[in-house]
Amino acid sequence: MKKVVSEISGIVFSLPWLVAKDQGLFEAEGIDMEFVSAQRSGPVQQTENPQDVNPILGHVAFEESRVSIYRA
Repeated sequence: MKKVVSEISGIVFSLPWLVAKDQGLFEAEGIDMEFVSAQRSGPVQQTENPQDVNPILGHVAFEESRVSIYRA
């Protein structure tokens, strides 16, 4: 099986992934899926302009190559 590690943050965004794992969908495709909790890397930004938001902020595990994917 191919090992894939993904970060998980917030049930709204993570629920489909968790259900897929519980239903054995990853295993059926030959994927050993592991989840790690997301960690914040800085303060939450408050802005009216979406271009001011760092899209990778809060994805420390991805930045440090501890996970191979994150929800984007």
